[in-house]
Amino acid sequence: MKKKNSRMKNFLKKNDLICPLQKRKGAFYFRVISCWFIFVISMLLLSGCAVKPYVPVPGDFYTQEADWAIINTDSLNIFVHPQSYYGVAQNTATSYFTLYVRVKNKSKKNISLNRSSFSILAGNQQFDYIPLEIILGSLQNYSLLRYYQDPFASPIPANYDKYLQDIQQQYLELVNSYFSFGELLPGGSKEGYLFYDKKIEQYNSFELDVWGTKIKFVRK
Repeated sequence: MKKKNSRMKNFLKKNDLICPLQKRKGAFYFRVISCWFIFVISMLLLSGCAVKPYVPVPGDFYTQEADWAIINTDSLNIFVHPQSYYGVAQNTATSYFTLYVRVKNKSKKNISLNRSSFSILAGNQQFDYIPLEIILGSLQNYSLLRYYQDPFASPIPANYDKYLQDIQQQYLELVNSYFSFGELLPGGSKEGYLFYDKKIEQYNSFELDVWGTKIKFVRK
């Protein structure tokens, strides 16, 4: 087990696959992770068992390493992994199924990353990734419901300024951590999350289309 964990850490470090939100140091990040860890442990104790993660099934046009699916082309390295969202906006993010994606341009020219991809097929139903604007809208709705669900509450809470700062921080974090398509410079890389309908988690397997390459993931 230790050997496997060490191999996985070396793979993640070599390919820079540790999500930026997980790289942050300091007391604030430690507090966020600690709270998240306590929450996860509590949920596992309540449920009595852990949810099995999705792992890629070996395929002809991609490889598997440390639960990541990897597509290598003449110009691109593409890494895909179903991964829970980490960060201060996780209250909003837990309402979605999330994938973490990293794309590196190995060529000496600009490459345009087409937006019309990364659809998921699960239970014979197609799920497209949800635009960032919708995710940010759900954050706003969550914030409004949180403070104004009580009709007799004060119109302006006492700690409203701090609350607005927290929402702004979550807003900026979601913008920065969302995977962006468009032009990718030579030698450059892009990485981030894509958000999907939570309903995907009802299925034990799904197929992901990555620019024409089909990757199958199953619970293991």
